Amino acid sequence: MFEVAHAYHHTASFPSRTIDIGDVTFLDGQREPIHRWFRLTPSYLPTLVRYFLRYLQCDETTLILDPFLGKGTTLIETKRHGLRAVGIEINPLPKLAAEYALTWEVDRAGFQQFANAHLGKVSESIAQHRADSLNEVLKLRALRLPAIHNVFRWWRPEVLKDLLLVRSDVFAVEPVSYRQLLWIALAACALDCANIHRNHPTITFDDAHTRHIDVLSDYSQKVSQIVDDLCQVAVASSAFGQISVIQGNSVHLAKYVSSADRVITLPPYPNRFSYVHTTRPQLFFMEIFDSAHQSAELDCEAIGGTWGKATSDLCTARLMPEPQIAAILQPLSDQLQPRSQLMYNYTIKYFNMLYGHVQSLRTVASQQFRGAYIVGNSRLAGVEIHTDVLLAQIFEQCGFKVDEILILRKRGGRKKLFEAAVCVSL
Repeated sequence: MFEVAHAYHHTASFPSRTIDIGDVTFLDGQREPIHRWFRLTPSYLPTLVRYFLRYLQCDETTLILDPFLGKGTTLIETKRHGLRAVGIEINPLPKLAAEYALTWEVDRAGFQQFANAHLGKVSESIAQHRADSLNEVLKLRALRLPAIHNVFRWWRPEVLKDLLLVRSDVFAVEPVSYRQLLWIALAACALDCANIHRNHPTITFDDAHTRHIDVLSDYSQKVSQIVDDLCQVAVASSAFGQISVIQGNSVHLAKYVSSADRVITLPPYPNRFSYVHTTRPQLFFMEIFDSAHQSAELDCEAIGGTWGKATSDLCTARLMPEPQIAAILQPLSDQLQPRSQLMYNYTIKYFNMLYGHVQSLRTVASQQFRGAYIVGNSRLAGVEIHTDVLLAQIFEQCGFKVDEILILRKRGGRKKLFEAAVCVSL
């Protein structure tokens, strides 16, 4: 069972209560129209966004910000509810997935007709080259392999051949709105057809699998899903909210927005999960990245980044907390530093960057600002990290009021791991 008493114990310094809105993970979201187009495991349920739209009293006059956009759950819901919102995402893959998932102002009948013709063309292309090797297709069609290291560990040659043929057709699609919708289907298909396990928040290689991978079938199902879902969103585009999607680093919010009335967001947790590692195959397959340097640098810039260079850079000198939050982090530092210098440095960097984000939020938050930050606690080197309480203390340090901490759910199969929403205002 979920040890609610444990959550209450460590949040005792702030008003807190438990709310029950069911499972708030990505899984149920995979059954909802639009949200199911693109899977990003560390994302939250649309129901949770809808709850906070009501809780924070969002209406047509408020500008809602999601500074850690991910796959766009918050913006999909705000657009459906006719609200104004801005989303910021540092990783270009989910940023594009979120942006393209908001492409609803299309002629639905026209897109359905086009999609059917497109799938027929893709089927013919794959059939035409069925007997050709991957190398032959690369030459005949002037195609390029993804620049990812050890590409054939990620995809079998015969699977990659079909994926590249689909990509060639998708990248040539006009108009742009149709191409964007098909791009989502292809990006999702590229990972589903890879040699990986997805039964864990991150991805791991599945070198010895015996799965039958049918690229055309998988891609066709995803395109059909998009066609079906577009018919379920409101027909009148005037009812949709005004939405903006920006690629950027939310440690520097003032570069992208001048004001925000509300925040609903799910920032990265200090749990050594790398969004860059999880999206690497798609970043390279979709030709967003063409060098390992790009992915390594992205994880260094991201809050909580932990893959490759982001970790090796933490193996040297001891990092120090920002002076303004040193006292907040002192108890955690005293426990963690003797156990693991690497985990200590990782955690300090995480909270230093999170502090930078909250500082930047203070410069753009309007007088009527209210926000909800959904975070999870974690355990590193045997030390429990109460992210919700530490974040609440950082908010207070930066001049915000912590209204309450809402304890949402148990997670991860362990009694003492849970998620909570830190609810703040000015």
